[in-house]
Amino acid sequence: MTPDEQLSHALRIKFETTPSEPTGPQLAAIKREIRALGRPATHADWRSAVYRHCPSAGTYIYRGLDNSDLNALLAQAAEVK
Repeated sequence: MTPDEQLSHALRIKFETTPSEPTGPQLAAIKREIRALGRPATHADWRSAVYRHCPSAGTYIYRGLDNSDLNALLAQAAEVK
């Protein structure tokens, strides 16, 4: 699994998007927004970015799956250029 696929999966689980989101362009926009902050992203920052770019955010429930830690999300976003 590539870093982008890992990040996409983590965002999908954490912010309850449908299995088809975030798409490649949505993920790129989310990463740009997080990087543009110029500081470590908070939960609210991640949530805002995902909800802004993924219309399905908050509509899909993944029961029994482990939610990813926000620090792991930030590390994955920082790795992907």
